[in-house]
Amino acid sequence: MHFSSKKIDCQSYDKYSKRENPFTVVEYIFNYFDSNDKKFIDECIKEGKKLSIKVNPNAANLSSTSRTSTKVFINSVAGILAEKTWLHFLSQIKIDAKSTIYDNPKNQIDIYLTELKKTIEIRSSFPRNGVEFALCHPKYQFDIIGPYKNDYKSNEFKKDYYGRVLYPFSVYSFWKTLKSNNLKVYLTGGATWKMMGDNNISIKKDLIPEDIYNIELVNKKSQYLVIPFSKALDMQDMTKELKK
Repeated sequence: MHFSSKKIDCQSYDKYSKRENPFTVVEYIFNYFDSNDKKFIDECIKEGKKLSIKVNPNAANLSSTSRTSTKVFINSVAGILAEKTWLHFLSQIKIDAKSTIYDNPKNQIDIYLTELKKTIEIRSSFPRNGVEFALCHPKYQFDIIGPYKNDYKSNEFKKDYYGRVLYPFSVYSFWKTLKSNNLKVYLTGGATWKMMGDNNISIKKDLIPEDIYNIELVNKKSQYLVIPFSKALDMQDMTKELKK
């Protein structure tokens, strides 16, 4: 895998962008024809299949499942890949972390920071118009996705941080690109729990997350606390936050 930091100047992308400062992302490029990358991606597919069966037992036989079940499977693979890519990044900045055990369909994929004793919830999306569009568009910018409406009223589901990954493809194009020599994965910052609770930064938004693991919520709009990318921490800020 190859990874590097990149700065995206939203004002150059669109002068009406609400993001005033450049946004630092970390771009990962995987080459399935490299033996190490192949092992990494194959493990994500294997774990994603196990996860999708936990989410929806009907997904066990992929050849005969519905479109929804197939999408859940692909989203599960994308979620595992997002998690493992974040874990790799954290290791590079010398932060000890590990995956949490998925035991509840209401939960997203989490990373546990072992020394800090804090959690990061990782969410991924597929902006088919590209990462610059998702970060910078004045009207259709994407968000850091926080807790579901029933969760943000309680500390039971409180996460310390919310991390983000973007794939510059549609869901099905992602699947076709997974075993290519040019799979791009973008780590795009995040937010803290305190930011989610700040009404000047976060908003309540009805949306259909693409990486939802609660089968009852697939294809259904639900209300979440979110922070638009224009107000979010980029990867440079997120790194500083995690290293405090």
